[in-house]
Amino acid sequence: MKGTIVMAVREMVQQQFGKEVWAKSLVAAGIDKEPAIAPSTMIDDKVVIDVIKGFCRTTGKTMQQFADLFGEYWVTQYAQRMYKTFFMGARNAREFLLKMDAVHVAVTRAFPGSTPPRFEYEWKDANTLVMTYHSSRGMMEIFMGLIKGVGKHYGENLQVRRIASNKVEIVFARAA
Repeated sequence: MKGTIVMAVREMVQQQFGKEVWAKSLVAAGIDKEPAIAPSTMIDDKVVIDVIKGFCRTTGKTMQQFADLFGEYWVTQYAQRMYKTFFMGARNAREFLLKMDAVHVAVTRAFPGSTPPRFEYEWKDANTLVMTYHSSRGMMEIFMGLIKGVGKHYGENLQVRRIASNKVEIVFARAA
């Protein structure tokens, strides 16, 4: 996983819960000293998951609660500073989500060795999208949290529901 993810997790935890909670999360994950991390640094997925689990143990939050907090933080704050260009041309949550697979293809080309998730799309009706998540990481909670964060960024109340091990159903508000 790219270091930028870990940097965003650290930033979110420190801003919303304090540096002490971040330090306790690392200890709970079995990390004695935090290494220096750059955005392009590759971090072992297990280490990242262990830190997230350490945060959950430290705060009493569930994985989905963490994922929702992180998804909102990533989309509304961190990505706005680091990846603003990805939001260009998307006027709403629907348009943004539909371009995410293409963005991840571009990321894979730009950063050899990166393995971002890939997505498939299927419309159930005019307002209901099923997104299939393809990743060996199995981070469905994070995926769902990010979708909810996209809704918050665009001021839309998306209904997001897991319907299979790697699929979510997203219901967009009907146009008035």
